[in-house]
Amino acid sequence: MTATLAHQKSATTEPVYRFEGNFTEIVPIGPVADGFRLNGHFGGKITLGELAGADLVGLDYFRIRHDGAGIVTAHEVVTLDDKVVAVELHGYLEPPAGVAAPTPADIVRPGFAWPTEPYTIHVAATFETAHPALAHLNTTIVAHSGTVNFADGSLVVEARKIG
Repeated sequence: MTATLAHQKSATTEPVYRFEGNFTEIVPIGPVADGFRLNGHFGGKITLGELAGADLVGLDYFRIRHDGAGIVTAHEVVTLDDKVVAVELHGYLEPPAGVAAPTPADIVRPGFAWPTEPYTIHVAATFETAHPALAHLNTTIVAHSGTVNFADGSLVVEARKIG
């Protein structure tokens, strides 16, 4: 017997929000078993969506794997007036096209400089808030797409609902 479940498309083509910011500090932790660990402190503003104007600060427990791929494990706090939202992010950074991605061995070399081309962000985010007007976020998942440029610290992300 085969059952067919109704499927409702929940992904939207319009961004739910846009974040524009910068890394304020990058703290090298050093070589670890599966790559090179850095803590990236960042902040900026949400510029689109129901939280437009909100301040966003975060910390990315970032790793560059031995193959050059970036692993994102980040936590953010979004604040707008009396609204506070915690955000948890997991995903990957894709190295710039046509550029040899730095590996952990490259990063520890004296004189190392990040590529000036941005990395592409592929991250999923979930939310947690106690504010009644934002309770719908507690069961929302978004896909972050955008760029991060380690050379100048800039970070731009658009979030689209996927669940």
